[in-house]
Amino acid sequence: MKNTNKDIAVIGLGTFGFEVATKLNEAGHYVMAVDKNMEIVNQIKDKVTLAVQADVTDEEVLKKLDIEKFKTVILGMSSSLETLILAVTHLKKMHLKHVIVKAKTYIQKEILLKVGADEVIQPEVSMAKMLVRKIAYPQVIESLTIDAKNALIEIAVPQKFSGKTLRELDLRKKYGILVILKSDKTGYNIVSNPELKLFKGEAIYVAGDEKMILKVFSE
Repeated sequence: MKNTNKDIAVIGLGTFGFEVATKLNEAGHYVMAVDKNMEIVNQIKDKVTLAVQADVTDEEVLKKLDIEKFKTVILGMSSSLETLILAVTHLKKMHLKHVIVKAKTYIQKEILLKVGADEVIQPEVSMAKMLVRKIAYPQVIESLTIDAKNALIEIAVPQKFSGKTLRELDLRKKYGILVILKSDKTGYNIVSNPELKLFKGEAIYVAGDEKMILKVFSE
């Protein structure tokens, strides 16, 4: 196998791992899907590049899979913390550059990061946050988290801002919020004119403290 940045191994084919593996394959990646359950391996074999039955807690098995040739390894197992720790330990010992692990709890996340995982995700937590945001902040169209504090958010202009210019609102000075883009009939345009007026329902992209943005743009 020729190693490229698009080569990804997904280990553990539960609901999460199965979905990740098949979607990455659809996106054009070389995907090796691995699970202990042969029935699941058979279900996914036509939806990924390569499907293999294997126990990744065995270091020798990982070596036989040539796992070190992959740019990224995603551990989607929903098994015990001990199993995840063993898998991460083996993978980092083999000098894997990027190991992503799915965790159930915050404690698991902290432990897995300490034993060498490069990134730990909690799908249930992420989905809960998305649901809460959808219900509590319907004005948010789309968002991208930049770091623990800041975000880039596409949001609808509230009534209280309608008809006011950016100079009048002074969002940057008052709240540290930067208006970057504004939509019109031609698409999105970069905002540079402080005399630009905003109107209710218009979509704009703003950057800044996520909590502050949600507070300021609430109706």
